[in-house]
Amino acid sequence: MTKLENVTEIAAPVDAVWDVLTDTSYIVKLFQDAISVTIDPPGRSALGQKYHVLGKAGRRKVDIYLELVELVPKKRIANIQRPGGLFKSFKQLTLVEPKGNGTEVETSFDYELSMGYIGRALNLVLVERLVRDNLDGYAKTLKEIAELVPLPAAESN
Repeated sequence: MTKLENVTEIAAPVDAVWDVLTDTSYIVKLFQDAISVTIDPPGRSALGQKYHVLGKAGRRKVDIYLELVELVPKKRIANIQRPGGLFKSFKQLTLVEPKGNGTEVETSFDYELSMGYIGRALNLVLVERLVRDNLDGYAKTLKEIAELVPLPAAESN
């Protein structure tokens, strides 16, 4: 089992960060190697929601099957692996905590790759690096999106 962790300081309130984390339309933006995602049932993050993420590893398409198993509003969100796909086991835990005028976000990936799925088609070292890069990219993109300042409302004449 491999564990990767990332802690990011975001110059935005918890509400803004949580809004990004629970808006499922951001999934393909947050994970750099995600191509598409199917969500059942569709909509904002909800306990028991299932995801099928089609991703890429090098020049190969990979499947990732997840389920949202923990959702504590504005505090924590967790996904685990469902059977099949790239991971034999996987847990993503994201913790959100107010820090001064901003938010601290701690994300961890605990995973084991499915060697039967990877087989001879993918290089193990490449996949390990891609998982690490996706965690780093997730944190960076979450920060960028959450820190965006909305445009002022248009004045009506």
